[in-house]
Amino acid sequence: MNKALFVSSKKLCAIVAVAAGAWLITSCADTYDGDETYDSGVRNTQMASPAEGEITITPNTAGDEMTISWPVVYGARGYEVTLYDMSDESTPIVSKTVDGCSITTAREEDMNYKLVIRTLGDTSKNNSDAATATEKQFSTFEASFATIPEGDLYEYFQQNPIPADAPAENLNFDLTPGGKYTLSGLVDFGNHQVTLRTVSKTNNATITYAEGGSLATCAGFKLKYLTLDCAASTQPVIALSATPAEELLDAEHNNHYQIREPISIQNCQILNVVRNLMFDNKVKYCVKDFSINNSLVKFTPDDKMSSQAYFQIYDGGGFICDFTATNCTFWGATDNKVNYFIRYNNAGRCDRAGYLTNSINIVNCTFYNIAKEGQMANHSGFDGRNTSNYDVRNNIFVDCGSGQVPRRIVGRQNSSAQNSWGYNTYWFNGAPETEGFTSNTYDLSTNALQTDPAFVDPANGNFTPTGADQVARKTGDPRWWAEN
Repeated sequence: MNKALFVSSKKLCAIVAVAAGAWLITSCADTYDGDETYDSGVRNTQMASPAEGEITITPNTAGDEMTISWPVVYGARGYEVTLYDMSDESTPIVSKTVDGCSITTAREEDMNYKLVIRTLGDTSKNNSDAATATEKQFSTFEASFATIPEGDLYEYFQQNPIPADAPAENLNFDLTPGGKYTLSGLVDFGNHQVTLRTVSKTNNATITYAEGGSLATCAGFKLKYLTLDCAASTQPVIALSATPAEELLDAEHNNHYQIREPISIQNCQILNVVRNLMFDNKVKYCVKDFSINNSLVKFTPDDKMSSQAYFQIYDGGGFICDFTATNCTFWGATDNKVNYFIRYNNAGRCDRAGYLTNSINIVNCTFYNIAKEGQMANHSGFDGRNTSNYDVRNNIFVDCGSGQVPRRIVGRQNSSAQNSWGYNTYWFNGAPETEGFTSNTYDLSTNALQTDPAFVDPANGNFTPTGADQVARKTGDPRWWAEN
């Protein structure tokens, strides 16, 4: 038994209440006097497993660990404890016999867990094991605001608009695991903070956009554990509201409409994006934080994108203050020209919206055929300033940005800013890029990888690298290494 982790049932799991010869089952206590000769007096008895309602789950302050505890069962020699991720019950997270009445284990957000616990009898007292185990299911998903049945999301929100007096905190709308949904029109959540999510991390609900289908917001917004098929819509996947809430207007800072809560995409597949992934609707927004993590985005741009960006926060005069992409794949599947991956207004920079710094962070991502004849980024307001920070590491760029990837991402780099570059691959038209490695303004790492990433089958969306340097460093989106 791990003495640092578990509390001994003999030493710390009993408080004896003696009254007229009766004994009382109670929870573990810290005041046991250490009498190792204590005998509960329970003999010749079949044990019962702890009742579900008496099992408690308590997360730590950081939320990355939890303590699972249960009351002592007198006459037991221990407990058989198994913990499962309900999406994969073939491989237990925890499986052990515990000489105590609690365990502490890792806790992950947005998980559905199942605990199975069975009491084992003390054979020295002729006590037998419990005939059945107790099961307790619990979730680490944030509380739901509403569950949406399969069907059309546009019709659902037409019939069930978010009440004006809804709580100011994030509202979680749950979609059915594996469910099929459509989006036949524009759903604008306005100034409500909303999360659309599947309540399973491994069985995405699918939302199929129809022509005119789009999601819009002028507040914090999250997409989690979803598959979006956008092939039929030329509207933005996510738009910033055409009519923002007036309370967002920041007259003190150049009349930006401020979205201070994060907009994020997590563990999603976004397929067949015809035009903008995000569009500002020609309104002067400052999005403080945008992030996309552990997601795959397949672009199928039409012939209207030659002067557009996938992230087009330009027309209204605004920008994204801090842009972060981690563990993602971005794939262009047509040859139509796209001018930019990211485009901000030339006036966009942190101090003009009241912030101290702005940044672009791209780490462990794979890019293929993204703005091949265009630019990876255009944001001259960021360029050369000591408040503009860049973190660009362990990425693979193949046939992107006219062979000028680092030059366009960073624009100009200030030596006083926080800049981190390392082990990126810049491969264009069958050779390593040469633009931007001889001056003092772009990728200064001197360790850009020089072998062809040699993706297994990029035409069909398999971006597993086989290049020697990439294999050695395991660069790019980690999903391709996990699938090997």
